[in-house]
Amino acid sequence: MDEVDFATQKINHKKETLQHTSDFKSDKSYLEESREYGTTTPSPPTIRTYPQRFWVLGVFSLMAWFQCFQWNTWGPINQSVMKGYDWGSDTVAMMGNWGTITFVLFVTPMCWLTTRYGLRYGVLTCSGLMAVGTALRCVTTNTTAFTILSHIAAICIGTAGTVVLAAPPMLAADWFPTKERTTATAIAMGANGLGGLGSYLEPLFVRSPGDNVTQDEIKGDIRNLMFIYAGFGALLFISIAIYFPSRPPIPPSISSTQEKLSFNESIRKLLSNKAMIWILISYSVGVGIPFVWGSVMNYSFNNLGINQNEAVWIGLLQTISGGIIGILMGRVTDLVYGYIRGSIIVIFLASAGFFYWFFLLTRGTIPMTVWQVYVIIGISLGLIQGVDVLLFELAVEAAYPCSEVIVGGFLSVGNNFIGLLFLTLFLFPFSGYNWVTYVLLGSSAISAIPLLFINDRYNRSKIDRSDIL
Repeated sequence: MDEVDFATQKINHKKETLQHTSDFKSDKSYLEESREYGTTTPSPPTIRTYPQRFWVLGVFSLMAWFQCFQWNTWGPINQSVMKGYDWGSDTVAMMGNWGTITFVLFVTPMCWLTTRYGLRYGVLTCSGLMAVGTALRCVTTNTTAFTILSHIAAICIGTAGTVVLAAPPMLAADWFPTKERTTATAIAMGANGLGGLGSYLEPLFVRSPGDNVTQDEIKGDIRNLMFIYAGFGALLFISIAIYFPSRPPIPPSISSTQEKLSFNESIRKLLSNKAMIWILISYSVGVGIPFVWGSVMNYSFNNLGINQNEAVWIGLLQTISGGIIGILMGRVTDLVYGYIRGSIIVIFLASAGFFYWFFLLTRGTIPMTVWQVYVIIGISLGLIQGVDVLLFELAVEAAYPCSEVIVGGFLSVGNNFIGLLFLTLFLFPFSGYNWVTYVLLGSSAISAIPLLFINDRYNRSKIDRSDIL
């Protein structure tokens, strides 16, 4: 062993000793030994932010918005499509259910692709799937052929949701500095939730069934709408193909300069991390059920005497409040860090209170008025949108140094699996939809319990926020 190797080992040993006694940064003898043997203390990594991060976030958010928009195509106009193409409630529910099925099937390969080749390739693949899916629905108005192509389109659009739902924490970590990271995640995830804002405007373009509206007229309205969607899908794919880099030349934070675990290592770590399992349970039940209910909540409204046209405005309020609340919670978390777990528990209990109010309405215990439904849906689902962001952030912190996109995919698998089970219940011939309110109430109340078994963990932020945590 030569003199330099011996010196390096000696210095490293002293470094480890001093770290245990919290004296490393002020130890002058270490610096003197470094100079004596021609070695230097490691300098902090270079970090930098780029204005292009706003373009990347904007384009990704637009894709996320459009994906949810297309996933929720048929719920807001269920009465029209049932009249125009002879669909039943089971077909409408299945169109949304394809999104959960394909997510569970394809999230693993899509997360592997994104981890292996970068964010650009994952996003480009998903935008391509959406372009193909939206184009397929323009081919024909024949009832049988259109129904088959709509199922295929739903599979394409649902598969695109794998990266849309899993990648926001990865995009935020790769492009945004520490005190903008949760806000960026919230914007990307909130944009997906705001997809309902577009879909609930569909009844303005597609006529509802009536005495003076024919089946062919409804088909024509739906066909025109499908052409608009196909054009937007193609334009979005072209924009991403032209410019959407995976990451900037220089990372924006210290933690983003560090190498993440490989795909297989990340999976093993996630499965052996008890805190992640509790977070997964809480997220899957508490977010998964209310999230997919948004695509079929018209059926619950029917029991209250609320028709399709009125449901449009309730859906619009819900998507707007969800986007606003989610982004606000993300921004507050960036500015006042360290209280994520407690905030999530409080939010779950609050949403359970609003779902209980809805339960009393559907039971007839409280006299029905439309304004109550607006308040209940707007606030309860808005809170769920906010807790969605916070649970992602808590999971990424607890699982670090696992890749953010794998953590996002891990959570979203559970979310979509529970959503799949929930939508599958609509295929059974229940006498009504009052059972839905029991499920909604239980989902929020139960989801706060698993979080009581974990401690607040900020593994990533200990590196980036040493002055705070």
